[in-house]
Amino acid sequence: MSFGGGLFHHHSLDKAARADARSASTDARKAKTEVQFLESEIERLLMITEALWSVLKEQHDYDDDELVRRVADIDLRDGRLDGRVAKSEPISCRNCGKKLGKRRATCFYCGSAVASNLFER
Repeated sequence: MSFGGGLFHHHSLDKAARADARSASTDARKAKTEVQFLESEIERLLMITEALWSVLKEQHDYDDDELVRRVADIDLRDGRLDGRVAKSEPISCRNCGKKLGKRRATCFYCGSAVASNLFER
């Protein structure tokens, strides 16, 4: 009897392994699709950035050295030249002074509207 039970147990494990493999394959396809979407968004943003820079150069006589300086200034806000934008510090409510999360539209403590900064990360 133990032989038959062993085959059933092996079959169940094999079935579970196939289900796990299908799930992993689905997850991998989803991740690949998401990466492709993000790559497309990055390319779109790069084109927009390049177009904006060319407009500024043409209309205001800026040069590439000015852009390099400005990018370095932004990069150095956190004291490190590492190619990354420093994350913003938590903000305080203008009404009650309590520290707030960055994604809040209103103060959790007093209900006042929270001013947002377009460039805050």
